[in-house]
Amino acid sequence: MIFKKLNRDGAENVYRPVLNAQGATITTGYGVSLVNTSTDGIKGVIADAAADYVGFTGIAIEDIANNDIGLIQVNGFVNSVLLSHVGSSITINANDPLVPAPSGFFSAAPSYANSGLRFVFASNVPVAVSAAAYASGLINRMG
Repeated sequence: MIFKKLNRDGAENVYRPVLNAQGATITTGYGVSLVNTSTDGIKGVIADAAADYVGFTGIAIEDIANNDIGLIQVNGFVNSVLLSHVGSSITINANDPLVPAPSGFFSAAPSYANSGLRFVFASNVPVAVSAAAYASGLINRMG
């Protein structure tokens, strides 16, 4: 793990490496799950299906090629959180909780089933999301 210490200019952030076992690139801003693939604490996949949500561990801070190792952020302020358009226009407000969804993150009440006891508080949100868009946010660890 990599820790960025608290200072006057930014939040304390925690990062960890993962091995991409998705079969495709994990794009910056996607939620990453460590559970569905092998539960070995190393291999990660995009948290984009119900079986992945309980293992949601963090957010990719860089594109991670298939079978390559890259960093995900597991705590602190995240610059790029991919928002899901879920097939229609939605509005996400600052401080709304975001949980993994089929194509990015979606604003919904967090529960164990869809957040793995982790979720993101939205900030710097777009006015409306009718296609994939990015926001920033704060990863909250409930467990």
